[in-house]
Amino acid sequence: MSLLRVMSVTLAHARQRAARAALRTIISARHPTLSCDSTVIWDIPYRSLDELELGVDVRIMPFCEILVIPRSRFTSKHGRLSIGDDIVIATGVNLRAAGGEIRIGSGSAIGQHSAVIAANHQVVLGEPYFSTPWDEAKTGVELGRNVWVGANCVLLPGTRIGDHSVIAAGSVVNSEVPSGEIWGGVPARRLKAVPSRAEPGS
Repeated sequence: MSLLRVMSVTLAHARQRAARAALRTIISARHPTLSCDSTVIWDIPYRSLDELELGVDVRIMPFCEILVIPRSRFTSKHGRLSIGDDIVIATGVNLRAAGGEIRIGSGSAIGQHSAVIAANHQVVLGEPYFSTPWDEAKTGVELGRNVWVGANCVLLPGTRIGDHSVIAAGSVVNSEVPSGEIWGGVPARRLKAVPSRAEPGS
């Protein structure tokens, strides 16, 4: 590789790091109660920051990637990310709010290295998969209040998780989870109801 090429690549990486740092600073200024590690990658157009809604006391741990694409040539669906109050996004989580909306209710937590995906490409035989339009039949992901998503989970487009439910570690969810239930597996299925606190003396 020529010296000129090395310098060009190095400069491009430096510009990318500077742009990401500036975006992180702007987002933090708009959301003063946000606790966000410096390694978090924010990928959202500056002109579209209103499509990012963060509640009070949101904590985002190291090495997360948060993508918000309000408009894409692959779909007519709008991309948006809405996060409630007292949320924990653990290390290495990937939130992809493109081609649909991701909504996370207050008091919820997403375990480390999980992925939340609002839309996916259609699969058409013989066509390049990442050039096909996104599937608009199932879009968006919604978590209710006080939802716990365990580590290494994948929440696929069309997922809806009711209040107070738990998703076991390593699960893949692509459907509706009622409130107050524990689901797990690939694909995820109902395991049991969330137990109630035992009454005193019982």
